[in-house]
Amino acid sequence: MSFKNEVLNSVFDKTAGRCHLCRKSLAFSKYGKHGTRGAWHIEHSHPKALGGTDHLNNLFPACISCNLEKGTESTRTIRRKHGLRRAPYSKTEMEQY
Repeated sequence: MSFKNEVLNSVFDKTAGRCHLCRKSLAFSKYGKHGTRGAWHIEHSHPKALGGTDHLNNLFPACISCNLEKGTESTRTIRRKHGLRRAPYSKTEMEQY
């Protein structure tokens, strides 16, 4: 799926460049570049196959391996596999703490 640069920026910034499922560091320039370090996809928190939309509040950055592993499972299930309970903070949220 193709997204505009402004959407890519907004999604990437939501988690300060970290996978929202495992918190691995991502590289903005590696969007969709399979097999490269820091590669990532836009992941639908509520899968499109289960009625999710392309609305910005449903889109998060995820490393390619996590995105493919997730499939139609819940975000909560995949985060638990990595010992996590919530998405990483955005840069704005981190500055508040």
